[in-house]
Amino acid sequence: MRIPRIQTLLGVLAIMTLVSASVKAQNYGQRQYSGPFVDFDEFNPDYQFFAPLDNTHFGDFTPNLGWFFTWDKLFTKTARPRNGNPYSQDSAPSNGADRGSGTRISLGFMRPDNLGWNVSTTNIGGPNFYQELIVERNNRIAEDDNGGGGGGGGGGNNDDPTPTQDDNNPLTGQRDYILRDSINAITYNSWELNRTWRLKENDKGRIWEPLLGIRYSNLQDRFEGAEYNRYDEDGLPVPPIPDPNDPTSPGPDDAEIEEFILQKGVHHNDMFGGQLGLRWYRQQSKWLLSNELRFFVMNNNQTIRQEQLIEVTQVDVGTGEEPESQTRQRTITWDSDNSFVWGGEYRGEAAYTITRDLTARFGFNVLNYGKGIGRGENYGDRFLTYGFNFGLTLNR
Repeated sequence: MRIPRIQTLLGVLAIMTLVSASVKAQNYGQRQYSGPFVDFDEFNPDYQFFAPLDNTHFGDFTPNLGWFFTWDKLFTKTARPRNGNPYSQDSAPSNGADRGSGTRISLGFMRPDNLGWNVSTTNIGGPNFYQELIVERNNRIAEDDNGGGGGGGGGGNNDDPTPTQDDNNPLTGQRDYILRDSINAITYNSWELNRTWRLKENDKGRIWEPLLGIRYSNLQDRFEGAEYNRYDEDGLPVPPIPDPNDPTSPGPDDAEIEEFILQKGVHHNDMFGGQLGLRWYRQQSKWLLSNELRFFVMNNNQTIRQEQLIEVTQVDVGTGEEPESQTRQRTITWDSDNSFVWGGEYRGEAAYTITRDLTARFGFNVLNYGKGIGRGENYGDRFLTYGFNFGLTLNR
């Protein structure tokens, strides 16, 4: 199942849920509910989100009813792929983690009979961590080329344009290659729809809310690697620095052939499955302390697209020298697979009551897809991200 179908399904379910949701519960009495949602005539909000907190019965905690909304800014660190970059010869250690950020939004309601629904989405952009190296090409710089690309170079003969790749690099103003190796580059999006139950407060003042729901997640892992090689007229490699112990070792001026190899790809993970979880919380003065656990199992439809570009140019060393010949070869491949994914999520938060319906909160969260994730060329990797969140809550 591709992304649009899943998002459409979740969107329809979310709209059904939210349209049927109740806002601030008033005059419910002993009303009986015949379905999973609240009736349309139960909407009776006062929209007084900034009404002052009622301290008359301070210390008596009554969980809110009706609708609720939460917004959080996420500051995350994401673990690198276990096998590193498959295209990099000098890949960074795979046991590190790199920074990213995102948002999490939830919207739902709780009825007076302690049954509710909520829908939430999480988006994490990054990390986007790469290593870059600029290498100078044999012909250094074309003095009559302004670096705009499009074949305007060629040592001043604009009537006989050269290929774009033989112009000056518009970023650096000279003829060179930028070699970029990916270390950790991902984009993550997730949607979930949950049915919740609120249990009675226990003797320690804690309230428990089990949940059961569905979850869709999409993870894109981008990987890239490049290398640059030089050869003499006989096809022997020309090292960047001649071997001082080998008098026959070719020097930089002996290079006549240069080879640029770029390999990059995107590994798409489309995951859909079910989850169960538990949220428990208690009020302490103006603070609401909460913990939340989720466990999920999902089917992962993996698709990987890989592209390889090999560019070989014959050109003498020297400023403005014209290429004698050039060949380019581009190859694109696709592959797909299905895997089983399991994982879990933990959230620990503290929310401070500002007004009757508004709280500010911060917390710590961990999200782990333990196996079956495609990263790089590996189909069985993990996705682990953790960090802090800061946000606002209405009526929860």
